[in-house]
Amino acid sequence: MRVGIIMVSVGISGMGSYVPPKVLTNDDMAKIVDTSDEWIFSRIGIKERRVVEGDVCTSELAALASERALEDAGVAAEDLDMIVLATSSPDVPMSSTAGVLQGKLGAVNAGAFDLGAVCTGYVYALDVGAKYAADPNYDHVLVVGAEVYSKILNWEDRTTCVFFGDGAGAAVVSECDEGRGILASYLKADGRGAEVIEIPAGGTKRPISHEAIDEGLQYFHMDGRAVWDFAIVALPEAVKGALARCGKTVEEVDMVISHQSNINIITTGMEALGLPMEKTYTNLKRYGNMAGASIPVALHEAVQEGKISSGDLVVLAGYGGGLAWGANAMIW
Repeated sequence: MRVGIIMVSVGISGMGSYVPPKVLTNDDMAKIVDTSDEWIFSRIGIKERRVVEGDVCTSELAALASERALEDAGVAAEDLDMIVLATSSPDVPMSSTAGVLQGKLGAVNAGAFDLGAVCTGYVYALDVGAKYAADPNYDHVLVVGAEVYSKILNWEDRTTCVFFGDGAGAAVVSECDEGRGILASYLKADGRGAEVIEIPAGGTKRPISHEAIDEGLQYFHMDGRAVWDFAIVALPEAVKGALARCGKTVEEVDMVISHQSNINIITTGMEALGLPMEKTYTNLKRYGNMAGASIPVALHEAVQEGKISSGDLVVLAGYGGGLAWGANAMIW
């Protein structure tokens, strides 16, 4: 255990990700709702997504991704000091899915809590996790983004169900060499737009009832037009905001890993930044929008595929329900 009060450099020491084996293609979606492969791909950029089967839940995907991250970092579960889990599709409303994950991993010495910032959840969670890891009383923090949206969607609503997939990504955050790791974060929210993305029923505002279920209010709802108008501004703002806080410029960026919501939002955001698409990584075509899991899964795959190298300036950028948006800037 480190001692003292001096803040240290912290970064990602290991990563893991997991997506369920079942593939749901756009042609499969066309058998469920009135849509087509051409419509989905041209407007969103998705060809297929992964979905769980049976009683598989969010904590199970989180555990599989976390085990891989711990192995990659060379850290035992009992050596974790804290678990921060970003999710908007928890196993149950209470208790925390992070607590369930802690039990499944056997992380007997770790605290655990959920963080709810929807599609920006991982960016928020990584910032929180980094602050814990920089504390001399914490050595290793597990930061996870995990979602099972297939169980909170209305599969009769073609305006939402075609977008989403299930998955999980995880990172171990630990002390690293000075000048490396997470440099700065930029986190913002505007609760005036909370109803743009929400599950209307199931909380204290509108508890579950027969009437709510009849109206389908227990399912995910989204105002697609409002999301577009918000996201194309929020994405470049978040990237620039994080860079400004660590004295870096857009021109220095080697890779942007953004939330995987819509290929046209990502393209528009990169154009606004003046960056070529070669400086971002997308897996939206294969996995759809995995909400809080999309950024860590994309980051892990980009590293595995050699798109990110040691010393690169990488920015993670999220935007979505809350409304919330933000970014983390780091030297890999």
